[in-house]
Amino acid sequence: MTHPPVHHNAPPGLRAWLDSVDASREPSVRDVTIDGVRCIIKRRRPGILQGVSYVLRYVRALFLAVGCKVFLGEFPRPSVLLRNGLAHEGQRLAQLLQAGARVPEVWWREQNLLVLEFVGEDLADLIRNEDSTSRLWLTRAAAADLAAFHVRGMWHGGAQIRNVTLRDGEIWRIDFEENIGATLSRPLAQAYDLFQMLASLVSLRKLEDDDARLLGKLALDVYLESNPDPEVRVRLKRLARVLCGIAMPLRPILARFPSRDIQGFFRVADILQPLLLKP
Repeated sequence: MTHPPVHHNAPPGLRAWLDSVDASREPSVRDVTIDGVRCIIKRRRPGILQGVSYVLRYVRALFLAVGCKVFLGEFPRPSVLLRNGLAHEGQRLAQLLQAGARVPEVWWREQNLLVLEFVGEDLADLIRNEDSTSRLWLTRAAAADLAAFHVRGMWHGGAQIRNVTLRDGEIWRIDFEENIGATLSRPLAQAYDLFQMLASLVSLRKLEDDDARLLGKLALDVYLESNPDPEVRVRLKRLARVLCGIAMPLRPILARFPSRDIQGFFRVADILQPLLLKP
């Protein structure tokens, strides 16, 4: 990042607008314009079965942690993984804003509520609907921005292409609820960011197989050129070994299924596979 991001000002009528709506009827995420200023309102409501939900989420986090330890050599603590949600996102955004990252400002914050600055249209939608030249530019920009973000020692935790936006020609980052990077080493957290970006990019709707693979390979090449960190490459190579090892026996069975997620899995495994051939 060569210059500090330029932020918009919060709408003067924000507090009055929040008071005027029935919070119980509001969706979990709302894109709204107040006094001519666009903002994102995120809410979380505690469920009736909150205790049961926590147990189920802990079990899921435990399985994720065990799998991470077995395949990638690190054990992300489930208790840390579960420190996510809006409170965590608000804290992370405050830290990233102080560091000068291009992330939305928090305009209002209270329990189970965040009001965030709108920072542009998400790249997933733009890439799906733009022409091939624009797709290449957006992919390069997203990969270079992630690399620059990582060079500064940061991690996203939710680096899917839908959580990258474009505003006034600049790349911004949104959605920082996930906490996995807080319990992994910095290189593995960053390698996981890159995997999330690649997997989501090659799984986009409206992309033909050849186009998806071209964009995925371009993103990987641009990222590794912009961030040649050997520690990240080592973790990425180990992740590639795991993905390719899983993809090999499954390909004869599942390769013909049209599911975007299944096809995206095989595509990202193929894109990462050349890393295994390099020392």
